[in-house]
Amino acid sequence: MSFLRCILFLPFAAALVHGQSTSANISLAPRDNPTVPVAGLYHQVVMRHPYGLPGEADEKAIAPYISNALFRKIGDARACSEDWDKHSPNPELNTKMASESRLFSGGDRVSDAQSFHIGSTRSLKDNSQRVVVSFSGNDTFGQSWTWRVAAIVIQEGGSYVVDDVVYINDSSYEYAEDKPANRKLSGYLAAGCDGPHWAGYRLPEEPSGLVESLYQQVLIRTPGGVPRGEDWKIFAPYMSKALLKKIEDFNACVADWQRTRWDPKNPEKAPFGIFESGMFSGGDERTGPRAFRLERTQQQKDGSVRVYIKLSWWDAPAHKRADDFREFTSADHPVIWRVAAVVGQEGGRSVITDVIYLKDKADPRDTEGRLSKSLSYECKGPRWVGYDQFSSVK
Repeated sequence: MSFLRCILFLPFAAALVHGQSTSANISLAPRDNPTVPVAGLYHQVVMRHPYGLPGEADEKAIAPYISNALFRKIGDARACSEDWDKHSPNPELNTKMASESRLFSGGDRVSDAQSFHIGSTRSLKDNSQRVVVSFSGNDTFGQSWTWRVAAIVIQEGGSYVVDDVVYINDSSYEYAEDKPANRKLSGYLAAGCDGPHWAGYRLPEEPSGLVESLYQQVLIRTPGGVPRGEDWKIFAPYMSKALLKKIEDFNACVADWQRTRWDPKNPEKAPFGIFESGMFSGGDERTGPRAFRLERTQQQKDGSVRVYIKLSWWDAPAHKRADDFREFTSADHPVIWRVAAVVGQEGGRSVITDVIYLKDKADPRDTEGRLSKSLSYECKGPRWVGYDQFSSVK
């Protein structure tokens, strides 16, 4: 056992159990209280703001409050990340995009958790405890946010320790069926990994098999905008060096727009790019398809292969409410559209080089688009040039 796992609980364990500030008098709480390790862990999180996989100092600080299993998962995730970097066409981009999560407090959107409050505790069927933690903090644009996670606490060696963290999705959905399952810290740590080894490049070599594997993940994860964190670990290995470079330039272009156009009195997203779109499926209502089917493949003169995909979406639930007079779709009568994934060869393996958003022939207003062009819209490499100059951007 690592010596880090043998450090005793520090005497501030119950600091924020009832919402006291960190300046309140802190007393040692009983070690048989499941909120003790939660308060200890999140005291460190608020104080240290660990970003991505914890470094040596952060790991030492949080080690007394987490389980042996979670400690090992963090070590495996670090080894896996290093293994990924050895094979990656762009290690710097991969590390940055994969780590853009506050792994213990959750959320890519929120920069730092500035305070926390421990809420309800509930016993689960496996004898673990679910302890809800509420946070307050500001994002990088100065906007205030509140959000929640749930620490999963187990008994180990006669004391309670945190074994996992659930990122609670408090967003509102019209239909409960559309709300994705809450994600977990353990899921992030294991994404794309086989223990300490990177498994993300063990993808099908045959173009249709690669595309089928990709769109299975699209259905499960419905990524909006450029994937980050856990989603990035899943989707990045499918993409070519050129496509990864376009994503890197897009991120830099957005940052350039923020430097030159950002107004703290009127905060907004950059008015360009693919923030609300599905990279692999299209924009607006096409972000989250419910089903897909490969239709055909087509060899291109440049050696690439286009794999044509039929995507479908329908309302959930299948039967409309009695008080809803909208025209509903269903699994039998879905909205249908098509895209084409472009597959090329790179380093002896198949990769996605682009996605074509095919024109809907039944809609005269629809136009064909490409992922690569969406990533460079209003940008010239990493620089924002604006709509007026877009016609000159190649």
